[in-house]
Amino acid sequence: MGSQLAAMAVIIPARDEEERLGRCLDSVRAAMDRLACARPQIQSRVIVVADSCTDGTAQIAGRHASEDWRISVQQVGFGNVGASRAAGARHALGLLAAAGDPGAIWLASTDADTCVPEHWLQGFARLHAGGADAVAGTVEPDRSELDEHLFALWQQEYQPVEGHGHIHGANFGVCAAAYLAVGGFEPLAAREDVALVEALRHAGYRVQATARLQATTSGRLRGRLDEGFADYLAALEHRMLNTG
Repeated sequence: MGSQLAAMAVIIPARDEEERLGRCLDSVRAAMDRLACARPQIQSRVIVVADSCTDGTAQIAGRHASEDWRISVQQVGFGNVGASRAAGARHALGLLAAAGDPGAIWLASTDADTCVPEHWLQGFARLHAGGADAVAGTVEPDRSELDEHLFALWQQEYQPVEGHGHIHGANFGVCAAAYLAVGGFEPLAAREDVALVEALRHAGYRVQATARLQATTSGRLRGRLDEGFADYLAALEHRMLNTG
């Protein structure tokens, strides 16, 4: 059984996401509110890491922070999603130092173009209590942004089942003790989430892959990262157009 959680932090790297960040934060705030009602002993925080932004992303994050004391904003110039997630984790652990043992702190990760379900944080807490050191959830692209035939192809390819093989920084959580033990997120331009999960598994930590926690992410075909989810969707579209 996992140790009892005292705090949970949500890390959101954001680069030029002024059109989507507000919806992301609304969904995360709803998840924190639900957690507060169900488990008032667990405090929660959000850290938005605005990385090399040239639009109003930081201002939108700041407005949400002014409305909700649980939200903090970092402005950085890494131009690197792995470094951004790592900076958010460091900031979160500093804010939550009073919680004591890192084994009592959970670090959740999502993306600025993603909306999480209302039971998201509760779900992480439940799975951690059951023995998970980390949890990999699933994602679904926003249907309103995707051609219906492409969405159908995605459904055929993507299997949201228990024990799935997907890893998404947009829907991931890890106990801070395990995170620190393996060195945290590496400063990688892509697949920093995969590298962290591989390190956790190599070190013997239990990473639970579940379809019970599913987030909705952008269906755009040009994203902010190489090798990101948008590139995966674009590759599916290319295949569809060349085989249809």
